[in-house]
Amino acid sequence: MALGYYDRVKPAIRETLEREEITRSVLETVGQKHQVCPFELSLDVSVWADAIICDYNYVFDPRVYLRRHFPEDGGAYGFLVDEAHNLVDRAREMFSADLDAREILDVKRAIKQAAPRCSKALAQLHTALRTLGNNVTEPHNEPFAASDPSVELNLFPAKTAMIRNEEAGVSTSPEFPDNLIEPLEAALEAAESWLVKNQPAGFREALLALYFKLHSFRRTAELYDEHFVTLIENSPDVKVRLFCLDPSWLLRKALARGMAAIFFSATLTPMDYYRTLLGGAPEDPVLQLASPFPPENLAVLIQDRIQTHFKGRAESLGDVVEAIGTLVQGRRGNYLVYFPSYQYLNDTLQAFQARFPLIPVLVQRPGMTEPEREAFLAAFSVEHRETLAGFAVLGGIFGEGIDLVGERLIGAVIVGVGLPQLCVERNLIRDYFQQQNAAGFDYAYTFPGMNRVLQAIGRVIRSETDRGVVLLIDARFNEPRYRRLFPRWWEFVRVRHSAALSDAVGGFWHQ
Repeated sequence: MALGYYDRVKPAIRETLEREEITRSVLETVGQKHQVCPFELSLDVSVWADAIICDYNYVFDPRVYLRRHFPEDGGAYGFLVDEAHNLVDRAREMFSADLDAREILDVKRAIKQAAPRCSKALAQLHTALRTLGNNVTEPHNEPFAASDPSVELNLFPAKTAMIRNEEAGVSTSPEFPDNLIEPLEAALEAAESWLVKNQPAGFREALLALYFKLHSFRRTAELYDEHFVTLIENSPDVKVRLFCLDPSWLLRKALARGMAAIFFSATLTPMDYYRTLLGGAPEDPVLQLASPFPPENLAVLIQDRIQTHFKGRAESLGDVVEAIGTLVQGRRGNYLVYFPSYQYLNDTLQAFQARFPLIPVLVQRPGMTEPEREAFLAAFSVEHRETLAGFAVLGGIFGEGIDLVGERLIGAVIVGVGLPQLCVERNLIRDYFQQQNAAGFDYAYTFPGMNRVLQAIGRVIRSETDRGVVLLIDARFNEPRYRRLFPRWWEFVRVRHSAALSDAVGGFWHQ
């Protein structure tokens, strides 16, 4: 449908613009009728639209933003950024890039006979990556902390500290590895020279995908500065990642393409954190509104005597199961129970089913297809009139962005404070912001974790007539670090044992 597109597109554009609202179904229908690519049609008609609803990347991603809308000096646009709390991590991902030696080697072997020049260029790039990996994984006498600047390797400029994280097998540096530039450019040129011929081949899609990755890596290299860090992994194959620690300045550059922007979300807490990372300035106006729903319609219960941190989970598993069972037995209906990881979810699920075998359970699984997601949500109906407990992960597809209004969801349990999984990248974010504002742990872990918690709680009350209960399980919810992030309108109650929890749940529903 792309072949001969411009020969057939004018009547397709005219027909599309007769509609007041140009939706996916409209584009598909017109595209089929006129045999034109519906995606390309959507781009062409967008220049006549008063409002465009799109994913973040069409505005912010340096690789794919809609250049037809954004001249160098900007345009007369206002950006309305919904669910803005998600943009921080999305921006980090958009501004980061990866190279995988294994993928390069596989493509190089596949094209060796048909495209020898391109194969040779990829071989040289693969060698440069292997050299990089070998140099940074030389054994050291001692492991180095993430803030230790004492090790210098000759692969990087003398001023650069290459930090070895022994446990994770990852080395980090604040400098871009310049020895990759020349073979990267050569590989890009050779790949483009072959792809532009548009010859059919079994390896074409793999080469095309690699070409875009190489192009993305080069573009990110052009943006690389003190807001980035280089991660090099050498187990079992070399992987190089240019990771954006602080996306704020690149978001600020993207926002300059328009005249104004409004970021909004129900969970921009704390405001200073989001204003900083979303490219805002202290003088930017801020509007914080209380919940539009009656606070007495939501019972927030906190069981703060149960330890759910990683080392304490096995010991407290029985208490967690008992608390979940007590809540969902308080009134017949639908509940969602959220966990910080699939492993914790599965461990608790097994114990819960042994303790409460008569309570039906639905479980979120990794990599669910769209029909599986729809079936999961469809089960939360009001017709079955029985208790149903859905087990899901915080920050996942059922942790935000779903609307189960009224009796479709009457309660939620949040197990843990939602901290992201410990990893090298999160620790690098922590160290970076610790130097910037002495709030490294909060920026890397606390604030993103509590945002997941607040988003999950937001699934319970979706209208002015909804009523529901929320149970927070974790001793850390009693700490000031987390209490100060609670919404001001919450009227929470501490319940320190099952009897108190049962009384609180029964009292709320009795009202």
